[in-house]
Amino acid sequence: MEFGLSSVAFTGLLLVFFLGMKILADDLERSRIFMLLSRPVSIWQYLTGKFLGLAIILLLTTIILGLSAALSMRYVLWLYAAFVPPNFSWLTYLMALTCQWLSLVVVLAVSVLCFSFASQSFVALLLAVSSYLVGQNMELLRRVVMENAHAGALTGQENLVIGLSWIFPNLSLFDKKYTAAYGMAFSGQELLLLCLYGISYSALLIYLAALLFKRKELA
Repeated sequence: MEFGLSSVAFTGLLLVFFLGMKILADDLERSRIFMLLSRPVSIWQYLTGKFLGLAIILLLTTIILGLSAALSMRYVLWLYAAFVPPNFSWLTYLMALTCQWLSLVVVLAVSVLCFSFASQSFVALLLAVSSYLVGQNMELLRRVVMENAHAGALTGQENLVIGLSWIFPNLSLFDKKYTAAYGMAFSGQELLLLCLYGISYSALLIYLAALLFKRKELA
């Protein structure tokens, strides 16, 4: 199950960093965006449309890969029924799959934001990948600093980590691979909070991207 969810995450990241960024860069480099913006289409409508279109592609990819992984796991669990965790639930797997898609949507929003102010597509890609790496390890870094036995001497680092946690997305919150694989508790309330966090954070980034893109040189 961990492998199945990891394959969904890996494939989704490839789509975001290469397909998504390439589509946005091609629109800019081949002057397609001039044609679009010459019509009654605003910057925020353009970016929102691209974002939602790519989010739907990620959703379809997640469904296809998630279903394939579920069929494979169903066969393995049938062969090795004795090793199935006592609290294993397909509902938890579905919730974990939803969280994985939300994580990819947040990364996509970060990529759109980076594209909106970066001077080159390669720079935007580096910024997006760096933001993903920071966000993926943010919770671990926060726990190491905040729960350290010598935290009294780490005041500066604590403030830095707290500041970064308000800027970068905490992507580790969406990582529910172990929860699904080992039948750990995962409530509907927690899923709802994650959905609200992912959607609101993504909406804020798209709004900021539209503001920054208006000030970006298109030529």
